[in-house]
Amino acid sequence: MKLRRSVWLSTAALLLLVVIAGCNRRIPPPAPAPAPPPKPLTEDEIFQRKTLAELNAEMPLADVFFDYDMSTIREDQRPVLQRNADYLRRWTTTRVSIEGHADARGTAEYNLSLGGRRAGAIRDYLVSLGIAPDRLLAVSKGEETPLCSEETEACFQRNRRGHFVFTAK
Repeated sequence: MKLRRSVWLSTAALLLLVVIAGCNRRIPPPAPAPAPPPKPLTEDEIFQRKTLAELNAEMPLADVFFDYDMSTIREDQRPVLQRNADYLRRWTTTRVSIEGHADARGTAEYNLSLGGRRAGAIRDYLVSLGIAPDRLLAVSKGEETPLCSEETEACFQRNRRGHFVFTAK
C-alpha cells in the first residue's frame, strides 16, 4: 500500500509539474492587423507618374493615314483625330510634335514637303477642334523613318501617316 501511495504521489507530483511548466510558457501576442491596402491611384496620379518615354511607348494618340500624294484629312481619319483631340483636351498640359511621313515614292525633297503638308493638315484640324496651337508642333519626316520598308502598296499605305510624339506633359 505504501508503494501504491508513493507511486500515486509521484504521479500526481509529476502531473503538477507538467501543468506548472506548461503555464510558464508565454503566449505570443496576436500579430498586428495587416495595414489596409493603399487606395488605388487616380487617373491623374497615374498620368503624372508616367515619363514621356512611357507615354510615347503607349501611343495614346493614334496615327492618321493619308492617300497617295495627298495631304487632306481622309473622312475615315476624322474620328481618329476626334479621339486624339479628346485626349489632348483631357490632358491640357501635354504638348505634341506631329510628324508628317511619306512613302518612298517621289524625291526626298518632294516627300519632305509632302510630310510637312500632312503634319500641317493634322495640326490645323486639331486646332479647329479646339486644341491650342501652341501645344502642337508640325514637323516633316518625309520618307526618313518608315514603319515598313517593303516595296508594296500595303507597306506604302502604312508609311503615309501623321504620327504623334509627346514632347511635354
